[in-house]
Amino acid sequence: MEEDEKTYQKYIYISNKVNPIIEEVCKENKIHLVNRYINDYSLDSFLQTELPILNNIDFLIIDYAAINKMTKDNDIITTVEKIRRFCELRIIFILEGAGKGNTLLGRLFYLGIYNFITATNDILFKEELEKTLTPKGMNFANSVKFQLENNFLSINNGTKVIKENYIKIKQKVTVGICSSERHIGATTQAINMTKYLSELPNVNVCYIENNRYNSIIQIYNTSNKEEVNYYEQSGKIEYQGIEMYLQSGISEIMNDKYDFLIFDFGSMQDMNDSEVNNFLTKDIKFIVSGTKSWELPGLFGCFEKIGNDKNINFIFNFTKKEDRQFFKNNMGDFKGNTMFSEYIDNPFVVANKLYLERIFNPFILNTDIKEVKKNKFMQLFKKKE
Repeated sequence: MEEDEKTYQKYIYISNKVNPIIEEVCKENKIHLVNRYINDYSLDSFLQTELPILNNIDFLIIDYAAINKMTKDNDIITTVEKIRRFCELRIIFILEGAGKGNTLLGRLFYLGIYNFITATNDILFKEELEKTLTPKGMNFANSVKFQLENNFLSINNGTKVIKENYIKIKQKVTVGICSSERHIGATTQAINMTKYLSELPNVNVCYIENNRYNSIIQIYNTSNKEEVNYYEQSGKIEYQGIEMYLQSGISEIMNDKYDFLIFDFGSMQDMNDSEVNNFLTKDIKFIVSGTKSWELPGLFGCFEKIGNDKNINFIFNFTKKEDRQFFKNNMGDFKGNTMFSEYIDNPFVVANKLYLERIFNPFILNTDIKEVKKNKFMQLFKKKE
């Protein structure tokens, strides 16, 4: 009986519709529903009328879809600050489809709110919700991808800010990457591309281990468990601000929020005809190889398999600078698609920005965010009426 009382917790949620997943997961975790608020709400008005209830619950789940029509983002931030000041509870914020660069989640992150649910399909939504309800909930590492640069936060402090903003052109862009043989760097390159795209505001990307090696599970097995998340049901791993999936999670990924899908096919030597054809259907394609004499047979084997497709990019690892132009000149029709990679010691630190920008820029628009507020000093000299 004493243990039951210890684990007994309570929650309320604000949504524009009844959410059976929230109620089912909370019930499974022995968290009791006090009240559901199903409507469009002004968050500040809600706080004023329901503050006594908030003082007696453990979790407040807020769905952005229920408050965005009646509450401006600035008011959401102000109200969340008030809730944190007056109430001892955990705030769980739902904003489906949000990714890196989302200003609202970035500002909430700045306040110390880390429990975000952004999934757009039921399986991932359930897994993210379950993580938020664990004893410690999501932590800094889970949500650091939403962190905004300091100069962007200064928008609200009366300063002028110009910041790059990216918008996808194509709904989903598929990227295929494979190597001419095993252990020559395809996975390193694929993860590094994912990291590059993940650092562009408003661009959502994931890495997919579309092969049979199960290499990325080692990231979870060998990392500090405070820094990595593994969602077993969907096969998703979150680490260093990027989202990665085992092959088992592909069906869920295609229905989710991602703008770019990076498929790691492994070695072309291990791919059957169907897998090669799948690789060739991707919007952007890369083959990773080496230029040493014993690596060339694998490269020649790739030429035989890709047929007449001239839209494939080739990335060569570990090639001396003085040898690069000669090798590029001998790539025939692929000369313009030939690139030489920097040495990548850590795949989670972006390299090769020069050619990554050239290849990916045609698929995204680059705009500027400009916020200019009146100069406070000029206001002092404004003539009074």
